[in-house]
Amino acid sequence: MTTAASKIRNIAFVGHPSAGKTALVDALAFLTGVTPRKGSVADKSSICDTEPEEQEKGHTLQTKVVSANWHGELWTFFDSPGYPDFQAEANGALFAADLVVGVVSCASGVTYNLRKKMEAAARLGRGRAIIVTHLDDPKADFETLVEELRRGIGDKCVPFLLPDASGPGFSRLRKTMQDPESPWRQTLMDEVMDACENEEEVMQYLETQTVTDDELHDLMPKALVEGKVIPILVCNPLTDLGLKEVAEFFEHYAPGAAQIHFKMEDGTEVPPDANGDLLGTVFNVKSDPHVGKVCLARIYRGTLTANSAVVGEHSRDKPEKLGGLFRLVGKKREPIESAGPGEIVAFSKVEHVALGDGFTTSGKKIHTVLMPETPRAMVTLAVEPKSRADEQKIGEALHKLEAEDPSFKVEHVRATHEMVVHGMSDLHLQVMEQRLKRRYGVEITTRAPRIAYRETVTRNADGHHRHKKQSGGRGQFGECYLRVKPQPEGTGFVFTDAVVGGSIPRNLIPAVEKGVREQVVQGVLTNGEVVDVEVELYDGKYHDVDSDEASFKIAGARAFRDGFMKATPVLLEPVMSVEVQVPTSAAGAIFSDITSHRRGHVVDQQTESDGAVTIIKANVPLSTMLAYFRDLKSQTAGEGSFSMTLSHYAQVPGNEQQKVLAVYGKKHEEE
Repeated sequence: MTTAASKIRNIAFVGHPSAGKTALVDALAFLTGVTPRKGSVADKSSICDTEPEEQEKGHTLQTKVVSANWHGELWTFFDSPGYPDFQAEANGALFAADLVVGVVSCASGVTYNLRKKMEAAARLGRGRAIIVTHLDDPKADFETLVEELRRGIGDKCVPFLLPDASGPGFSRLRKTMQDPESPWRQTLMDEVMDACENEEEVMQYLETQTVTDDELHDLMPKALVEGKVIPILVCNPLTDLGLKEVAEFFEHYAPGAAQIHFKMEDGTEVPPDANGDLLGTVFNVKSDPHVGKVCLARIYRGTLTANSAVVGEHSRDKPEKLGGLFRLVGKKREPIESAGPGEIVAFSKVEHVALGDGFTTSGKKIHTVLMPETPRAMVTLAVEPKSRADEQKIGEALHKLEAEDPSFKVEHVRATHEMVVHGMSDLHLQVMEQRLKRRYGVEITTRAPRIAYRETVTRNADGHHRHKKQSGGRGQFGECYLRVKPQPEGTGFVFTDAVVGGSIPRNLIPAVEKGVREQVVQGVLTNGEVVDVEVELYDGKYHDVDSDEASFKIAGARAFRDGFMKATPVLLEPVMSVEVQVPTSAAGAIFSDITSHRRGHVVDQQTESDGAVTIIKANVPLSTMLAYFRDLKSQTAGEGSFSMTLSHYAQVPGNEQQKVLAVYGKKHEEE
């Protein structure tokens, strides 16, 4: 039996690490009867932090879903990772929720991380609220924190609950609406009434300057969804002080699933009609060693049953029957028969519905409800299996990890013949390496990836080589003369046959070209491909008996190498288009670092979030960016992020080229 969308509450908790999100979900799970005792991160009994990596580090690393039936309503709480390294996981919670609650420690204050997540919630059109924790900390100052929230997140942040004190003296709470002495009472009423569209009620409010309990009950969910107010609540989940008040706020004022307007890719809103064609989106994927692939999904329209067969965007019109339909309670999966609009469910054994895919039933049109953009990876490592057994399993295992985390990418780099993995941080890739070993028994070694340098020449030069080998019987002979010429950027490689007079037989010239082309791919100075070069074969010699294709292939390759080294060769390095987002207070230092220490060129600089964030766009050589994540983290106290894509190749400066050749150079000795 499905639950009416108006009776469904989906609430995601986001914020900085150690703010208290997991402790809050554990406390709510106990309050709503989901668990017989309150879980704890400290003693590894949390309903959320169940993965070994999470218990080891004491932090949530994957979004967890806890469902509860409480007071006649279906509740779903999302505990999302606090580390920005796992933002892709947090994005799934933001997307699937109706109310996004920012959890902030009063001792730590408002962080850049929290601001970015609350901004993301606003862009998605989700209601927002704040819960302040650690108010009993000696460094806590509630009034100062409120002002920080209003500056950092917006002046729609207004206290709904007021503590009697900050610090160890904190012992009780009162509702702002019930405190006529509070300066916040009028502000709260003003913001809530801003959502009122009834002209008569607005006029009455202007006359009386007060809001009744019924009006508050009716208007608060609408005000939340429209962003008219961001209520500030207070709770200490470890002692349960404020937990009852927070739960009552959610019960009375959290918007129901029917009040959130999801839009398809064409901008059309999706009405939560249980009788319509099925439409859902997979917002998270888990890989279970026993069950296999498990998809977490939100249903927008129609009804999904345990016996349904679904098709997704990559199913090629081949329906797949669900291996089971579940409601999640932390690590547990509770079987259900059906689910309707607004419900958060999990299903298994559907291989062709991927993360972010919309799905429906056979014969119906598949629509996509767009999820937040996946953050781009900031750290890259080359990986190698430790053993032959690992070599057999590594590909499939890495791709399973890739399927559940869109910010983790696996790539085979043709230019360097390496398998590389991309992730958000060193921590992110360490966790993925641990999962690889624990789940699939695959061990790897990692190192910095090679840079795919390219090679070219700057002037014309002649090259020559005579290949002669005699060891009894038939020998080997081939001699080539050729010219190496620079070409315009983007030309690639051009081979020209200018042989006249039959000095090299026509049937042997393709062997010369093959030898040259193989050397072009292998590189001369390094293992980098040669580009923007023309090779003109103009003369040579052959022997009636000893000349063959193998001889001229060797002669051509070595003649090219000879001419290349005489043509003043240079290295070309990849230059990346880099976009850095940092708190504006750190922008000056970041700008200077890019231009002074990384040979970068800034092409644009702008601000957003009312000037709190600066975006710097620059072209920077890849060789100076390999450890940039660590440097940026240090320079911005972990609040900076960046993305980069290949822009172009540029000549390596002379002094830098010698350094590169000392590391990447190779010797070419004649055989």
